[in-house]
Amino acid sequence: MSQDSGNAANSRRSFLTKTGAVGTIALAGCLGRSEDNGDESSDDDVETIRWVMNPAEETIDIQIQYQPLFQRIEDEFDVEIEGQPTQSYSHTLQDLDRAGEGDRVFADTSPIAVPTLGPDEIDVVGMREQHGAEQYFGTLVTTADSGITEISDLEGEAVATADAGSVSGGVAPLWLLQENGLDIGNAADGGSAEDFEWRSGVAHDLAVEELINDDTIMAAGAGGFASLPHVPAEQIEENFPEVAEISAEMPNAGSREPELRLLDASPPIPRAPIVVNTAWDEDLRYDIEEFMRDLETEELDHDAFDLADQLNLDLPDGLLEDYNDPDVSADPDEYDLDEDQQDDWSDFDDHTLWFTDIVEADHDDYQPINDFAEGLDIELDRLG
Repeated sequence: MSQDSGNAANSRRSFLTKTGAVGTIALAGCLGRSEDNGDESSDDDVETIRWVMNPAEETIDIQIQYQPLFQRIEDEFDVEIEGQPTQSYSHTLQDLDRAGEGDRVFADTSPIAVPTLGPDEIDVVGMREQHGAEQYFGTLVTTADSGITEISDLEGEAVATADAGSVSGGVAPLWLLQENGLDIGNAADGGSAEDFEWRSGVAHDLAVEELINDDTIMAAGAGGFASLPHVPAEQIEENFPEVAEISAEMPNAGSREPELRLLDASPPIPRAPIVVNTAWDEDLRYDIEEFMRDLETEELDHDAFDLADQLNLDLPDGLLEDYNDPDVSADPDEYDLDEDQQDDWSDFDDHTLWFTDIVEADHDDYQPINDFAEGLDIELDRLG
């Protein structure tokens, strides 16, 4: 996904600078632990923990994105994290549902997983915050020249959304369409809508790309992290003050081309959790949970040179040094990047870890997800 130079990486570094956080972590080039101690038999003593990984954006190698967190856990507990990306939100739920006694399973999930699986199947390790924001938004956006001025104008038109198992990219857009008078039919149950053509099942960024590239699509539903960088900040501040106040995407608003227009935003959604298989009952599990919640923001940051190497990116050393410097806000505009390097910087930005903290949370924090399901008159387990 092509992005402008205004980016989350710059925003993250600005956040670290403002909060006085210092230090970055040097990461190995693979997810496994580095076996550099010369003890060939040590592999037999390493515990393996499976980490089920929810899909979010098609353009991201999520295993690379999660390396700072995985490496911290591996180094602290002498374990190996086995990342397991899934193809859909429902696959993540199925993997968690199958986990039983003896299975060491953590997972990053959509908020919908918490009420869907319930306390018998999963415990909430914590909620992932982004720059202090515990909530985010589902959105419906259209192109600047589409002629669509309100959601009711979408009657008879095609709407692309993310997977229906995603709260912000699938459930919330359907809720917005229904709240604005359109008949969603049995779309929330995997069927089709009555008043518009519903095209779903892609990642958030692909739903936005379909809107941009396909003239037959008049609107896209996606989480604000994929859509709001295309929407001018002034438009959000004027028409959606709650989004402007809460959303961690505001520093990046309007940074990407082409410009899109925000038609509507959902009520605030609790940010995605990290969960754990309830049947896993070992001291190791609880120690890792506490460790994750105690991590400082800078400990979740990549080393810029390692990340650039892993992605095979051609970026100026000075820009990467700026990113690693806690007292500098890395600004690509200060460097004479050619077109390919601008794309590389966007790729770099996409692979920085999107959350900055993991804070304590429980099942009660995800009650708003039930409100969406009730509004759509559908059982939660049918959304996943």
